[in-house]
Amino acid sequence: MNLEQEILERAGKEMAREIDREVLWGMLKAIGWRRVMLDRSTDNNHAVDITHWLKANCKNSFERSGADFIFESEVDAVNFILKWQ
Repeated sequence: MNLEQEILERAGKEMAREIDREVLWGMLKAIGWRRVMLDRSTDNNHAVDITHWLKANCKNSFERSGADFIFESEVDAVNFILKWQ
């Protein structure tokens, strides 16, 4: 396999993962989960702070993809918004 094929294959896999995530998150929203999108974090320390906050403060399930989050609990989502937006 040459470099061009590897790049295309990698891009295709990333696109498929993103589509799968959007479909899953759409289903979660349909059953009441709350989605929150932040502006990009200011730096890696900010991203780490968010990660620690999520683990320490969320009482229910959540998922994260970069600056895009989805929360099972509306309370967790609101607390997250109040802290980080």
